[in-house]
Amino acid sequence: MGKTRKRGAGGPKAAAEPSPAGSGGLQLEPPAGYGQRYSIKQLVLLFILLGVMNFAILKYRAYVRNKTAYEVTGGVEVKTLDSPRSRFARDCAAGGVPVVLKNSVIESWGARKWSLDYLESKMGVLSGIYENENRWFGPYFDFQKPLGDFATRINRYKTDLKLSAKEFFKRIQNPTEGRFLYFTGDVDRLGEWAMREVQPLKELLLLNPKRSSVNVWMGQPHVIAHCHYDGYHNFYAQLYGTKKFTLFKPTNWPGLYPYPFLHPSHAQAQVNLSDFEDVDDFPLVQKAQAVEVVLEPGDLLYMPPLWFHHVESLDVSISVNVWTDSQQTEVMEGIFSLPLPTERVDWTSDHTKRVATSVLIYSLLDSVCQWRECTSASRDRFLNQTELKMPNKVLYFIHQLWTTRYRTLMDREQLPGIFSASSNRDAILCEENSDNPGVLVGEILVALEAAGWSSFVDEVRTRAVAKQLPEETWELWVGNYVEFVAAHSMSVEYVGLFLKHFGSCLTADVQSRVYESM
Repeated sequence: MGKTRKRGAGGPKAAAEPSPAGSGGLQLEPPAGYGQRYSIKQLVLLFILLGVMNFAILKYRAYVRNKTAYEVTGGVEVKTLDSPRSRFARDCAAGGVPVVLKNSVIESWGARKWSLDYLESKMGVLSGIYENENRWFGPYFDFQKPLGDFATRINRYKTDLKLSAKEFFKRIQNPTEGRFLYFTGDVDRLGEWAMREVQPLKELLLLNPKRSSVNVWMGQPHVIAHCHYDGYHNFYAQLYGTKKFTLFKPTNWPGLYPYPFLHPSHAQAQVNLSDFEDVDDFPLVQKAQAVEVVLEPGDLLYMPPLWFHHVESLDVSISVNVWTDSQQTEVMEGIFSLPLPTERVDWTSDHTKRVATSVLIYSLLDSVCQWRECTSASRDRFLNQTELKMPNKVLYFIHQLWTTRYRTLMDREQLPGIFSASSNRDAILCEENSDNPGVLVGEILVALEAAGWSSFVDEVRTRAVAKQLPEETWELWVGNYVEFVAAHSMSVEYVGLFLKHFGSCLTADVQSRVYESM
């Protein structure tokens, strides 16, 4: 509080003292109430008011961010089939876009009568329940992936809770604050009876019956499956309650910042769309475009391979889905199995092998980009003026892999030590640059050609293009393959910096020589 002018004890106002300069000779008195003490009650009310105002501001900011995090361009087409016996799987796959089917085969399932009481009466003990302190389940973390020993896991949730069916359904209907439950697993984990009640499955398995799985999903209101993509065809049957799906075409990958292929959270978005607070770290998400749909009981949603999806249960929800492997997955498995030319040469140093790998990756991408538009019109919204001026499509593609998959992880120190985004490029690629790099590259080109380089590039291009990886998915697949190739020529912890400084040993002259040699 400010000082108050003293008064005579119980007497009249003290005589005025000389006024400060500029006061016009007048004695200034403090305003009424100045210096008064507030009661505890008034202070408590003031703090409550400030707290409410602060909470409202935070909620408003979150609301604004959520509303502007990405653009919703529309809904999903809904088709009503003539009868539950109607065929639809091949048409859905050929269409290549999500679609909701009504009056489908699931109307003939015994599972259409599933209710919480019914399931409780049929089930015993349920194990492997997911439990979390927040409603966001993800990103998934696979410790077996190459970066499993280096990556930082976020949002650790339990996956081993065991409850009786009665207790599980009681908890998801009457949730405890700060405890969220979710279950997913093969449908026969509910009991052999459950698989019998999701028959017939023939139409849903039609696209690849030998490589398929049937799964059940159960959870309380508002739980969320983190935004991710799968390599499968996905038929998703809503049986009880409602769910909201937010779907992104695969070409939106730069705006969703997928984790690296080598990372334990591969195929999942780094952006948390359920609680978006980091637009500064993920600026391109504002350019991503989504479609949304709410599934009701009896709806069957088809999702094509590699479509990103973010899923929220709006009520207590029960669903069953069928995954079948796609031709795209089989094509890429064939490419991943090809022996790499760089593995057939006894290189004189690790540095030489890394330069050879950069030559191999450059030639692969250049070959594919002659058949595919690496910076297609649908992607223009993700480019800035600097990137548009990059010398060629290959360097831009590598730049996008670095900026969307690795840079934020490094900046946030979610990959330790050597992954620092500010690390010196010379520590990763060019520390042994020879006095005559043209000679080094010439030797590398000769060695690669002797190892079958040209035929290898042609084979990858043929499999990726002639076997028709779809226009909207090939960039995700090829980006994964680039990481795979890089990881075979260096320690896995160096791959991010290798992508960042990919062009440091590939001068314009070197690029020209690579092109002429192909």
